[in-house]
Amino acid sequence: MGNYSELPVYKATYDLLLEMLLFTKDFNKEYKYTVGESLKKETIQLMPASSLS
Repeated sequence: MGNYSELPVYKATYDLLLEMLLFTKDFNKEYKYTVGESLKKETIQLMPASSLS
């Protein structure tokens, strides 16, 4: 069986997560822990369930 990290959907979601981290790092303090954290959590939930086990 192949490695989940080789799946195109996993790679795309991981790349999106990295972009979100770069995007939210410059948010001001007020938004970093509300909007920024919400964006990161939603992106992580997109990752295939098999990668989390």
